Amino acid sequence: MILDQFGGLIPLRQNVYSCFHETVPLIKKLIDLSKLEDTQVERIDFLNFQKNEIVSASVVPGEDKSLEQERIRLKNGEELYRAAHSSIETLYSADGSILERLDEIKKDLEKTGQIDPELIAMVKGIDEVIFGVEDIAGQLSNYLKKIQIDEGRLEEVEVRVDTLQKLKRKYGGSLEAVMSYLESIESELSEIENVSGKISEIEEKLAIQHEKLESLTLELSKKRNIAAETLAERVESELSSLKMDTSAFEVSLRTTPASDNTNPHLVADGHVISETGMDQATFLISPNVGEALKPLASIASGGELSRVVLALKAILAQSESVETVVFDEVDAGIGGGVAEVVGKKLARLSEHHQIICITHLPQIAKFGNHHLSVSKIVANGRTKTEINHLTEEGRLEEIARMLGGEEITKTTLAHAREMLNVGR
Repeated sequence: MILDQFGGLIPLRQNVYSCFHETVPLIKKLIDLSKLEDTQVERIDFLNFQKNEIVSASVVPGEDKSLEQERIRLKNGEELYRAAHSSIETLYSADGSILERLDEIKKDLEKTGQIDPELIAMVKGIDEVIFGVEDIAGQLSNYLKKIQIDEGRLEEVEVRVDTLQKLKRKYGGSLEAVMSYLESIESELSEIENVSGKISEIEEKLAIQHEKLESLTLELSKKRNIAAETLAERVESELSSLKMDTSAFEVSLRTTPASDNTNPHLVADGHVISETGMDQATFLISPNVGEALKPLASIASGGELSRVVLALKAILAQSESVETVVFDEVDAGIGGGVAEVVGKKLARLSEHHQIICITHLPQIAKFGNHHLSVSKIVANGRTKTEINHLTEEGRLEEIARMLGGEEITKTTLAHAREMLNVGR
């Protein structure tokens, strides 16, 4: 990231990132489709078997319920026939049937109605009952015609019910679920049949995408190599001004060779592409003449590391439109003479940027335009951090404290006053 910021390569790096993340989903889709293609013959056979099993059954929605009712009637045909026939006899056709007795009642009321006309009005109600009995008897007669005592038909119904039950157990629990599953089979078969075409389509897109990704990656790598040389020269120049003039600095760019397992669409010029390109940058330093270049993190002392960080930030601040630069304890591991140089470097940077520096060295603090004192206090049983903007007098005392410790003497105050005057 530091190298890309220095070289003004962040937009190009972002293009590589975007192109990479457009390519990866296409690769995954191609892999999934290829796996499906490898197993599609077996899958097609399985799906066609299920489809034929459902289609050959000629399932009709609600059929299972009507068949179940028919099976109940067939198994109890004799009892149903007896009950219906007996009811017809009682209502309509037997001697002394209900219809016959109602007819007698009607005639009796018509006769006595000549004596009391009020009874004639009740004859209409008897007529309605007679019509109702006749209607029921007719319905029962029709029902008798539907009753079958047929062992062959019962066996057919039971076989059919058993077939439907097996389908329901295998494909969802109901005939509606069975038909829904059939639709999903047909949809999947349609997709599988189009796999080859989809693979060709994805491969064409990937070829175009890879060409774009490879071009962007190689361009980024080329510009990084140029920027790496320039950055190394600039860092060495900055370190020289920070009393590390014998140091050698280099930006090493390494790549990872593609292996047999690397997806070919994530390869550029034989090297693996990641979302940040194909390069891995390592900062190398040789603090002293005659020493080999080694990674910065493993060789630099605390003071050397602080000055390298300062050099890098100073360079980046010049090349980037950075308004504020923060240095957290940039004085780590350095002594008074070097601290003076570091302070001057920070002061020069502050001419073009807002510099926030956390330091414990008065040689650095004296160069600041504003001095904030950070301390911890305990209030109401809790520790709090307190920040105070120091006045001129307060700043003098703080510089003196940094010079001589908690006890401030006239000598340390005089020294602090001299430092502040020189620092300005």
